[in-house]
Amino acid sequence: VATNAGGINVLRYGMTRDLVLGLEAVLPDGTLWNGMNGLRKDNRGYSLKQLMIGSEGTLGVVTGVEVRLSPRPTQVET
Repeated sequence: VATNAGGINVLRYGMTRDLVLGLEAVLPDGTLWNGMNGLRKDNRGYSLKQLMIGSEGTLGVVTGVEVRLSPRPTQVET
């Protein structure tokens, strides 16, 4: 999550930033930040969750993630 990697399926499922609903992280001062609200939209202020996604671990260590899942494809072709 901290890399915001999409991989080869990014066109089908979207970027990691779009799939993360909640996030829990340990901040540099040692406090535990809990953003596991599971809301798709939260306009209460700056989104620390969106800042943590793609920060490469420079803002804190991600310890928990709540993600949006997609149904398993019925058929796979390569």
